[in-house]
Amino acid sequence: MTDSTLRLYLVRHGITAWNRALRLQGHSDILLDSEGEEQARRIAARMAAMTRPPQAIYSSDLTRARYTAEAIAAPLGLTVQTTPLLRELMLGDWEGLTREEIEARGDAEHLERYRLHPHQHVPPGAETVEEAWGRMLAFLDLIHQSHTHGEVAIVGHGGSLRLLLMEALAAPMVTFRHILLGNTGLSIIEESGPPEARIRRVMLLNDTSHLL
Repeated sequence: MTDSTLRLYLVRHGITAWNRALRLQGHSDILLDSEGEEQARRIAARMAAMTRPPQAIYSSDLTRARYTAEAIAAPLGLTVQTTPLLRELMLGDWEGLTREEIEARGDAEHLERYRLHPHQHVPPGAETVEEAWGRMLAFLDLIHQSHTHGEVAIVGHGGSLRLLLMEALAAPMVTFRHILLGNTGLSIIEESGPPEARIRRVMLLNDTSHLL
C-alpha cells in the first residue's frame, strides 16, 4: 500500500551575528556566522541519516536560510528551490536595531505593545502577521501543487515557520507569540487523508538535539 502522507520538515536557519546581538533581522540579508555554519552542517547530517530523508528542499531566498538549505541539500544530491514567500516577516524601520536602539528612537511603548501583541501591533512600516500568513498560505498552495506525498524540507525563519505551524494547528493569531523556534530547530508537520479532507498534525516541534 502506498504511503499517501506528506511530511514537511521545517528548519529554521543557523545562527547569525545579528541573532547574537538581538538585532531584528526581518528581510535584511545577513550571513550565518561560523557557529551558524556548523549548525547547518549538523542539521544536514541529521537529515541525511533520516529513515525518510527529504526528496525536495524549499528555502527562503535570504542568504542565512539558503546557505542552511544548501548544506542540507548537498549530501542528498538535491537542488534548493528558493522563494521570497518564505522570507521572515519584514520589520520596517526597526530592522537592524536592538531593543536599546529602538527605545532610543522614542519607540519604547510601541515596542512593548509589539512584544506582547505582535499580531495587533507592528513596527513602523512593517509587514503585519496577517500579511505574512497570506504569504505562507500561498507557499502551501505551491507545495501542494507539486507534492501530494513524500518528504519535503522547508528552510525559513523563526516568524515565517511559526505561521506554518499555526496553520497546521488551526491556532488563533494570538498563538504567534507563544511558539519559539531555535536556530536549526527541526519541526515536522504531517498531512494525511483524502484531498478533500486532509488532516494536518504537528509531529515534532523545535528539536535541536543535533546541536548537543
